[in-house]
Amino acid sequence: MDFYKQYPSGLRLVAKSLDGFYTVCVGVFVDVGCVKENAENNGYSHFIEHLLFKGTKKRTALGISEEIDDIGANINAYTAKDNTCFYTKSAADDMEKCLDVLSDMYFNAAFPEQEFEREKGVVLEEIKMCEDTPDDVCQDLAAKALFCKQTLGQTILGTPHNIKYSDRHSILKFKEKHYVPSATVISVCGKFDFDKLDKLIERYFESNCRKDGALTETEPPVRYCSEFYHSFKQIEQSHLQMAWGGFGFGSDKRYANNILASVVGGGMTSRLYQKIREQQGLAYTVYAYPSYYSQGGTFEIYAGLSAENIDKTCGIVSDELNGLLQDGITDKELARASVQAVNSLYMNVESSMTLMRLYGRSVLKFNEVFDIDKEIQAYKSVTVDDVNAVARQVFSAAHASSYVGIETDAYKSVSKIKIG
Repeated sequence: MDFYKQYPSGLRLVAKSLDGFYTVCVGVFVDVGCVKENAENNGYSHFIEHLLFKGTKKRTALGISEEIDDIGANINAYTAKDNTCFYTKSAADDMEKCLDVLSDMYFNAAFPEQEFEREKGVVLEEIKMCEDTPDDVCQDLAAKALFCKQTLGQTILGTPHNIKYSDRHSILKFKEKHYVPSATVISVCGKFDFDKLDKLIERYFESNCRKDGALTETEPPVRYCSEFYHSFKQIEQSHLQMAWGGFGFGSDKRYANNILASVVGGGMTSRLYQKIREQQGLAYTVYAYPSYYSQGGTFEIYAGLSAENIDKTCGIVSDELNGLLQDGITDKELARASVQAVNSLYMNVESSMTLMRLYGRSVLKFNEVFDIDKEIQAYKSVTVDDVNAVARQVFSAAHASSYVGIETDAYKSVSKIKIG
């Protein structure tokens, strides 16, 4: 059973009751990420996510951890390009304690100076860790190449300079701007009583919300570029990424696009996996995937391989994509990808944590309650013609690309692939 409510402040609650559960997941979603940052404050959303755990006006950083550990619950957070979420999973009887802690973090995070400076070091180490993860670097460079100097082309972690030289006043000002009721959704999945939950949200969140009528800052429109970026590193594998502009989260073409990604590189029977890994043994990892945002999206292909296999792999990618455009997908490929999509949904909704995230993001970005039956029917309605039309639309534009690996004559080959 689903439950949805919008409070006078603009705060929204979405909840999914699950039979047979003993636990409950509570997530606080805020409509902010690098998509709403500029070059000077890129990384602030993620830094704030860290700082929320570093103490409030009535709890120390250790106090937050102890209160959650004392009830055997879990607490964590993540920052994406277009949203931030901090969440708990606990026994159902401990939901109020979790809401108390989460609301305290949301409203009363103190950012104490000593913790503030110490956490800078933690985030700077996280940035270094990402720099030492070449596939992450490759994906970040591909985003930069596709979105040029737009906000979606920025990294989630931000730049070392922005973090190192950030000050407490600027961070608090950024939080005050974006952590507003109209930009916040509380998503709850598991075992709970609706009436009790409503009263708890009123007590811990709504009663503390600012009533200034602040509105969510809209995401900027996107345009797609076809640039190429690279980073030479002395590592064993080379990493290639191709990226095309795709569709927004609210687009009806999202379902056909997901099936296209599955056919191209979504599993062990996909075209690129079979040709590049199984038949030629050129790579251990090769896959395709889409991403969706409010104003647009991406369709991307990634491969990790030895430098001597770059040209041959790029040739196969070119042949496969051009063959797909010329001949289209088969009825068998559509049937397999559709079943995979539907059954993946079934598997996902058996996880209360996954459901909490699906419901939270859907309401946060589009003010719609996630409907699995609608999703399943949409996948079952996709035709071969739908997928082929999406393929033509996606691959008709020039692609952006990136390379990370040793300096080699073939490093630009991924940028030279011709499609169509």
